[in-house]
Amino acid sequence: MPTDSPEPLGDVLKEVIDRLGMREKIDEARVVETWATIAGDRVNAMTESAWMKGDTLFVKISSAAWRQELHMNRRAWRERLNDALGREIVGEIMFR
Repeated sequence: MPTDSPEPLGDVLKEVIDRLGMREKIDEARVVETWATIAGDRVNAMTESAWMKGDTLFVKISSAAWRQELHMNRRAWRERLNDALGREIVGEIMFR
């Protein structure tokens, strides 16, 4: 039996986002924004750009030494990022 009680706004928005096929684009924007937040000032100073392709986050780093350091710790960065996002969105991080 249908009810006439209102649905929570968050549920309605999620349904609209999914119906419009915007979930992936919104997730990509959230990943890049969250990366900038968790990376901190020192890493952000070396970051030229960041973007998503599929489930991979690409981060262009201007310093070869920083790139190597970040690459060696990419699994930990990915875990921190997904924890901050609240779900598994990033499958891999590639530092270039």
